[in-house]
Amino acid sequence: MSDDRPDFTWEEFSAGKGSGGDPPRDSDRFKPCFRHKERTTGITCQRCDRPICGECMRPASVGFQCPVCVAEQQMAEPPVTNRVGKKVGGGGRRPRSLSGPSIAGIRLAGGPTSTTVILMIVMAIVGVIDLFGRLGIRLLGFSDQLITSGQLWRLVTGILVAGSPFQLLINLLFLWLVGRSVEADFGRGRMLAVLALSGLGGSAALMMFMPVTLWPMSYGAILGMLAAVAAAKRRFGEDIRGDLLLLGIMVAFSVVIGNVPGWVSQIGAILAGGAAGAIIAYAPRENRTRTQILGLAGLAGVLLVLAFVRTFIGV
Repeated sequence: MSDDRPDFTWEEFSAGKGSGGDPPRDSDRFKPCFRHKERTTGITCQRCDRPICGECMRPASVGFQCPVCVAEQQMAEPPVTNRVGKKVGGGGRRPRSLSGPSIAGIRLAGGPTSTTVILMIVMAIVGVIDLFGRLGIRLLGFSDQLITSGQLWRLVTGILVAGSPFQLLINLLFLWLVGRSVEADFGRGRMLAVLALSGLGGSAALMMFMPVTLWPMSYGAILGMLAAVAAAKRRFGEDIRGDLLLLGIMVAFSVVIGNVPGWVSQIGAILAGGAAGAIIAYAPRENRTRTQILGLAGLAGVLLVLAFVRTFIGV
């Protein structure tokens, strides 16, 4: 992390130590915000002295702090609520930040795991069943022909199918890393909604551009969850370059190895997951839950229309 702290405090500067002994001037006192360079401010963070504008100011016991210092302080304390107002624990502590120790945007810190573990168990069971004549993918996997014939559950249930034992292990690892972040920051219900909508987005993309029979969707759905986390982090002004880089590498790998249905479904899942994350994160505080439910339901409706657009127009 770069250190934007000045070489002296404002008290030292006003005493004549900051500019050769001359009294401070307004042009010296008002500096560009450390995040928004186009905005000047005379307020600095109480912990690190970074200049902070009105948008970046976070109330503290004394004065204001910058979002970076607030995030660092919050990471040291387990939360009771997440960023969308969902309670996840007890005590009187502050909400957790979306930032923290991470690898390419995937946070390594812990969090609630109940729903994540249940999903991992279900996915593992489906993977074991799939070893016997590919029964899992035959019952739950994406199939454009079977979907158009009435088996609509395949639009979503493909998120439980991995396709191979190696891919299952990879999916379980990523679900453990990403799922805890989504469960902690969004809550259980919203996490399941993001996962389902990501799978629906991948299915819609395949239905539109690459009809295929019996295709696993779990990998793409997990990427959609990561895109949802990136959308929420963007909403709160956090760095998402690592998230975008990781998503790009994963999709590029499918492109390089010639897995066309794979990267088509992954892009669809990423777009749907990112849209779901944005709906959750950008919902206004008033009637937030109702707005989120209506927004996610509307997104599901749009994805369903896109999934069957080829059927509607007879292509």
